[in-house]
Amino acid sequence: MPYSASLIAYAFVKKGIEDGKPVTQMKVQKLVYFAHGIHLANNGEPLISETFQAWKFGPVVPAIYNDYKLYGSSPISDTSTLFILSDIGYGFKEPDLSELDKKAIESIDITWNALKDSNAIQLSNWTHKAGSPWADHFVSGINDIPIPNKDIENYFKKEFIKN
Repeated sequence: MPYSASLIAYAFVKKGIEDGKPVTQMKVQKLVYFAHGIHLANNGEPLISETFQAWKFGPVVPAIYNDYKLYGSSPISDTSTLFILSDIGYGFKEPDLSELDKKAIESIDITWNALKDSNAIQLSNWTHKAGSPWADHFVSGINDIPIPNKDIENYFKKEFIKN
């Protein structure tokens, strides 16, 4: 079952705070992307319901950008000022991480454990490699080109998942 990208991003923000390794907005984008790719490769279904777009600095979900843009490039060490878009407009509503099923938690944990010590630039560089889904879809100056889940799934199966 796919989840909102905001919920998955929040799971990584909370992990960063709890582990004393707060993430930036850019890093959380990449963590969600890697978790989504791992989830697609391992389970054949998307982790998030939104589509990644090929932006200049890598794959982006606009909802995550909008949720965390107020932090700029600073580490997110406190969520008390976090505003998440809800049905009634902007206002703090803490996401309920208990909604996540076992497979989603596994994809998040695998990603966090593998990448928590990598910085946003390193993760961005990985997403920019020749032959990556981002590289195959990025067009300079255009931010709304979707990256198909099938491309992400095939790439992660080939590059990251070992049988």
